[in-house]
Amino acid sequence: MSSALESNQTINSSMDISQCDSNESMETIKTKQYLRNLLKARIFLGRYLERRLIDERIGYRDIVLLSTAEVELKNDLTEVLRKLRTLCPKIHWIGITDSHVVGCGSSGMCIWTEIDNQPLGPFWFQIKSLKFKELEIIITLKCLRHISDSFLELEPILIGKSNKTIESLDNKIENSVEVLNETYTEVVGTLKNALSIRNAKEFFTFLLAFVIAIVTGSVSFVNFIGNFILALMRELSMLIKNSTPMFLGLLDFFSKIVGGFYILLAMLFKQNAPAPMDKRSLAHYDNYAQNKHYNRQFD
Repeated sequence: MSSALESNQTINSSMDISQCDSNESMETIKTKQYLRNLLKARIFLGRYLERRLIDERIGYRDIVLLSTAEVELKNDLTEVLRKLRTLCPKIHWIGITDSHVVGCGSSGMCIWTEIDNQPLGPFWFQIKSLKFKELEIIITLKCLRHISDSFLELEPILIGKSNKTIESLDNKIENSVEVLNETYTEVVGTLKNALSIRNAKEFFTFLLAFVIAIVTGSVSFVNFIGNFILALMRELSMLIKNSTPMFLGLLDFFSKIVGGFYILLAMLFKQNAPAPMDKRSLAHYDNYAQNKHYNRQFD
């Protein structure tokens, strides 16, 4: 089937050439054939981005972003685009543009073509031919193989992110080096200004004055502390000496108050018991009664 398509393609190209013989010069025909042969059967890595409307007259076209690794093909496409603009200045649309026209961040070439029933993503493509239509010039492509999920780690290479990452890292490194150099220059300049003879002399003068001030202040502080402690001890001794009699009198006063309070309580709660009889008077009374009775018996 592929051989049949190639034969049809050859027939169509030959028919296009034969149709243009009457209207175009031989040099123009040779240039077109040269451009076809330059791009024909080229295999490259690319990414099928999207399907976008060009205008109402041309319709929708599929956008393929060329891999940044395809440097040689990119140069050839740039040359083809330049020659086509010179060869066909009045053509409405050429299906080769810069990636900035599409709006993707990476810098590269985009091919506007027709792709049937294929998913978006990275592919191996093959250029079939370069077609010259009435309103446009289009590069026809053949999708050879879709890159599966197991090869998606190669995707940054296909869309050019690795180069951007490397460039950004290089820029960061360069910026860091510049910042370090500027910082080093500023530090060196500051040290040179700070380590001059005049600054060193002023520094040692200030240091000597600072040491003298510290020593003088320390001596004055120690003298003041000593006098203060001695005066404090003298005043405390006088206070203790004068306040001791007053404290003892106050203590005696409170002890008497407490003692009188306890005596008052004892008197209030004391029981009214009869006074005890004197045993000596009782014994004397008994002896007196017995003697009187004995005397009466003898009388």
